[in-house]
Amino acid sequence: MSIRTTLPVGAATLVLLLTGCSGGAGDEPTTTPSATTTASPSATATADASSAALSDAELASVFTGIQFVPDEFDTTDQLLDSVYPGLTASDPSCLAPFGVGWDDAAPDGALEFGTSNDRSMTTVVASTGDDDAASALVAEASDALTRCADGTALFTMQGQPVQTTVETTEPTLTGTDESLGWRVTGTVGGGSFTLVGLTARVGGEAVAVVGWDPSSNATNVPLATQMFVDAL
Repeated sequence: MSIRTTLPVGAATLVLLLTGCSGGAGDEPTTTPSATTTASPSATATADASSAALSDAELASVFTGIQFVPDEFDTTDQLLDSVYPGLTASDPSCLAPFGVGWDDAAPDGALEFGTSNDRSMTTVVASTGDDDAASALVAEASDALTRCADGTALFTMQGQPVQTTVETTEPTLTGTDESLGWRVTGTVGGGSFTLVGLTARVGGEAVAVVGWDPSSNATNVPLATQMFVDAL
């Protein structure tokens, strides 16, 4: 599978945002009461297809081209801890929407993860070379959003309880075989926070993007995810 070298429409805007200060708030994602994944019309036609996995160097090139920093952390746990210090969950699988746990998902391919240059977003990309394997990662994220939204999983950050509300959103991405979106609002230590996340699959590649900055994540997370999707 080849990598496009031309950035899509909107890329210049996001690059400027990531190399400078974070941008203004965009429209909030539209929440849906139950649906968590969507498939493009091409999904059925490609369901049984697999393709060659990308190499580490190819994925690293994708990251740098979209103003994300590759090869900075050894594990996805370290990536998450760098942005959310001390964040833990009683059920670690509840962190699947962040791409945590994808480390062994691409034994014959490549895995890359890192933060945006302004550290307002994290991204994990797994190139598995297998449609079913990549689809399983999306399914794990969808399952986690369902199971962990009811409060049974205890989240803490630096020992402080984290109270959260989870909403699923309808992605507006193009060119994906599967996608799901979510928005988490909550409080920790008396302070409020908002997270916006998108997980998408393109053939044998899966990408998870999460943004924490409430002034920009509703706009930048969809832009960044679309750029990764277009490059895969």
